[in-house]
Amino acid sequence: MTSPGGRHARRLQSRQTRAEEKDRAMSTPELMPNLQLVPVAQVRFHEHPERSRTQRLVARLREEALLRNTPIVADMDNGEYLLLDGANRVSAFRELGYSHVPVQVVDYRDERVQLKGWHHLLVNGRGLELARRYRELEGVRLEQVDQERLIHILELRVVYAVLVDEAAVCWGLFPAQDAATIEIHERIKIMERVVSAYEGQSKLERIKLADFSQLPEVLSTVDHQLCLFPVLAKNEMLQLARENVMIPTGLTRHLIPGRALGINLDLKFLNESGGEAELQRRFQEYVERLEMEGRIRYYEESVFIMNE
Repeated sequence: MTSPGGRHARRLQSRQTRAEEKDRAMSTPELMPNLQLVPVAQVRFHEHPERSRTQRLVARLREEALLRNTPIVADMDNGEYLLLDGANRVSAFRELGYSHVPVQVVDYRDERVQLKGWHHLLVNGRGLELARRYRELEGVRLEQVDQERLIHILELRVVYAVLVDEAAVCWGLFPAQDAATIEIHERIKIMERVVSAYEGQSKLERIKLADFSQLPEVLSTVDHQLCLFPVLAKNEMLQLARENVMIPTGLTRHLIPGRALGINLDLKFLNESGGEAELQRRFQEYVERLEMEGRIRYYEESVFIMNE
């Protein structure tokens, strides 16, 4: 029979073990995300949100008042935050009149936080006559390129974009005057015109493309076109954000280790009376409860997320 003293000792040891595990988790960024409640007005966008997705989120948040996943931001060291992921969520918060938004804050200087890009698959985009429209863009020279050159010219960033038409012919959008580098503001200006030529006029799917030969076989049966884009750099993102310049929607994606998912936060407290201190207290109480109940867990495996 176990003595009361032995049971007490085991309980103390168990509590000590849980406390040590919590300390280790809190001292390791991968195991404890930095969740904060920040003013919506201090979040700086780097790309335009997609209106249709924002409207779907507004409708759902208005009905459920539940935030499933926090937007992800980087501290810009000036009291503002660069939005890395969640433009439609933050836009929905603005539209609903919320003063604050729960976010996950990451260190943008961390080399593990990587900036990648999306390309645009335009389903049934044949009727848009994009090659003709791009040929008419001021400051752009449309030149046919071999598929074997695509990755090379995109990585060197010597083009604004590449159009792959329905016949799989590749057209590079080069500067009208050859240049060793393309100035960032000029690049964004042309990219805006490239995207505006089809935005809202064709079903658009974001795709990753390491090699043209890796396109899914199913695409051969679809009347589609592709717009491929060079990847921007993190320092360019910070520069543009500080200058309040946004890039076209759906061109950037960030690879973020330790991304927090499934916060499932009831947002009703944001509409209740109380000042800044009360809002922060309520939010921190919720995060601490998640920690105490062991509901914040770190998984090393890659996962598939079925997005909205």
